[in-house]
Amino acid sequence: MIQIFLSHNARDRKWCEWLKASAAEMGISAYLAEHDVRPGVVLAEKIERAIDWSEAIVVLLSNNSINAPYVHQEIGYSRKAKKLIIPLVQPGVPSDRLAMLQGVEHIPFDFNNPGEGHALLRAALKRLIQKQEAKTQRDAALLALACMALIMLTLES
Repeated sequence: MIQIFLSHNARDRKWCEWLKASAAEMGISAYLAEHDVRPGVVLAEKIERAIDWSEAIVVLLSNNSINAPYVHQEIGYSRKAKKLIIPLVQPGVPSDRLAMLQGVEHIPFDFNNPGEGHALLRAALKRLIQKQEAKTQRDAALLALACMALIMLTLES
């Protein structure tokens, strides 16, 4: 199953819960740190591990999160890990506040009318699913070829 990481500010949690449910309908697991409470575990290590295990990072950049240090640290870690980052940006967020995501194509996500942004996100996630399916098919074909080569070598011996 494909996993994505949802980066957000706690004040936007209801939107991320909705996005998580939508992703689940598509067969995608969406990680929210609030759902992974493990007392005694270092939060930064838990977040880094979740990002490492994720295929993509969906970042909800709103008036609530644009100044949130953890959101920007998650973006920086995701860039370093070479993860696909899909920014959802609330209209009105100044582009100069996007920091490391300035110049990156983003999806406008209007809290008053989320339908269009939601549809664009689902299309991006659909492409992620298709990419994963193609990789799985390539891996299966390579495994089949390797097995056939091994059988041929065994028969020749």
